[in-house]
Amino acid sequence: MSTGKEEATTLSPVERQAIILEKINAAGRVTAVDLAQEFNVSEDSIRRDLRELVDAGVVQRFHGGAARLVTPALDFHRRETRGTEEKQRIGRAAAGAIPEGATLLVDTSTTVVQFIRQLPPTLSVRIFTSSVDVAGAGLDHPLAEVTLLGGRLSKFTRSATGASAIDAVRGLKVDFCVLGTCGIDDDLTLRADDLEDAFFKKAMIKASNTTLVLAPSDKLGQVATHEVAPISVISQLFTTSQDSSFLQRIRETGVNVETA
Repeated sequence: MSTGKEEATTLSPVERQAIILEKINAAGRVTAVDLAQEFNVSEDSIRRDLRELVDAGVVQRFHGGAARLVTPALDFHRRETRGTEEKQRIGRAAAGAIPEGATLLVDTSTTVVQFIRQLPPTLSVRIFTSSVDVAGAGLDHPLAEVTLLGGRLSKFTRSATGASAIDAVRGLKVDFCVLGTCGIDDDLTLRADDLEDAFFKKAMIKASNTTLVLAPSDKLGQVATHEVAPISVISQLFTTSQDSSFLQRIRETGVNVETA
């Protein structure tokens, strides 16, 4: 009687790749180690399979595996017009968590811009950001003191990126870090579409006493290319998601979840 692994070794590369693609689309991501064990083939064989799937344009690679393709990033101004009311609700809820005199290290995202706009006009805060849009929104606040962190500007994130921006963050210690996210995957990992943005978010988390994440409902369960951090490193998630089972899993990691 043959075993499943023996049967797997009889598959052609094309057949194996078809099964791998199904697994990626169903689970969101796979690792080469797990696939090699499942198909009873070498990791080199699996890596070749994944490279061919990437070359075919049907999956995206990450170190050690592959993930489901994400929707191509929309231009910032187009994203800003999507789900505005939802982002305002999230921003308003998060703004209510900020005390008088707080120092804020603020990420770049259309939801985070709404957070700045929802800060009460009587609240005195200090804002540090690499985002030109967040800085602009902060300048419109009557009592906010705004510091724009320098570096090469990315057209994708509309913010400063690279070593100089990260060095500026490493020199800070603030009360709150306020992050947007490109996705929180099924493994409860914060993810980003842009590699430099992922590195920058990691530095922001380390520079802050408390980390808040603002995530519209479509970001939960979403896979993005680059890992930022496990959800457990944050203190509070603000979202509009009604996915009770997903939110309960997040709460079980010790994160406070507020549904706006």
